[in-house]
Amino acid sequence: MDRRTACLKQADAFREKAIADPAHHDQWIDEAIKWLELAMEASRRVAVTIEATEDWLLQDAAADALLSQRPEPSA
Repeated sequence: MDRRTACLKQADAFREKAIADPAHHDQWIDEAIKWLELAMEASRRVAVTIEATEDWLLQDAAADALLSQRPEPSA
C-alpha cells in the first residue's frame, strides 16, 4: 500500500470515530483533516532518478527540467 492510500485509510477511520463518538466529534474530524492533508502531500511528491555519467551538464539540465514541472507547495 502506498503512503497516499494509507493516509486516506487513516482519515476514513477518524471520520468513522467522529460518527460513533459525538462527544468528541470535532477532535476526530480535526485528526481526519490532518490525514487528508498528508495524503495530498503524498500525492504531490515526485521521485527523480538520474544515472551518473560523464556528462554532468546534461544531467543537471535534465534534473532542472524535471523539478520545474513539480507543482508548487501550497502555503
